[in-house]
Amino acid sequence: MKSNNRKIGFKNYEYDPEKDEEKKEDKKSTAIAEFIKTHYSPIGATSDKVYKTSLEIRYDLSNIVDVTVAELATQLSSAGFHVEYIGGQPFWVMYEKI
Repeated sequence: MKSNNRKIGFKNYEYDPEKDEEKKEDKKSTAIAEFIKTHYSPIGATSDKVYKTSLEIRYDLSNIVDVTVAELATQLSSAGFHVEYIGGQPFWVMYEKI
């Protein structure tokens, strides 16, 4: 008698790799936004003003989420932060929340 080596199992019809990737991106965006909102403001007192490069902010976020500079710039721009050039280098103008 010949055996049939087909596996028996259940198909997960609810799993969609694209939706899973979208959920990961949403969580990533939320983590970035929460970090920024918790630590910085786009307006504030002059005494709380700091200048940070995208790489510095990326480093601050590195323990939470891996983010590209482009993703970070998009998030910061949409949150109302602006860039000033000092010595030809771009810095984000931020106000620390204490």
